[in-house]
Amino acid sequence: MRLRTRTPTSLLAKHEKAFTLLELMMAAAVLLAGVMGMTQVLISGSEMIDVSRKQTIATQIIHGEIDKLHLSDWTVVSALPASASVTINSSFQGITSGFNCTRTVASVKTNMKKITFTVTWTGNTGRSYSRSSSTYFGKNGLYVTYQRS
Repeated sequence: MRLRTRTPTSLLAKHEKAFTLLELMMAAAVLLAGVMGMTQVLISGSEMIDVSRKQTIATQIIHGEIDKLHLSDWTVVSALPASASVTINSSFQGITSGFNCTRTVASVKTNMKKITFTVTWTGNTGRSYSRSSSTYFGKNGLYVTYQRS
């Protein structure tokens, strides 16, 4: 009767089926890089959504101010100071907190004013943003508006 003993080749075959420590460390590094990349994508996506939302609010503030101005007559418009800070409607204060609006008035020709509204705000990252829009207001009823970011 012969005794069977394990040969070194059978032990070696068992170890070949397992992962080495180096392979596990490389897999963990690749997984970590993937998770960090996805985190960065989420952060930048969140920032883009915040900027887009606030640009929409700034545009609505500007258009509201221009509409209020178009309801005024020439005597009110011609008496506006060259530069002023505009108070944003207080009924929207929860939405518009952190926004500042300024108005500048320039004479283009006799009986025509160019009025520019600029809204500024700070994003979640601390970066400053602004949105600007101008309208021409004439004594005899010219209303032209254009917007520039």
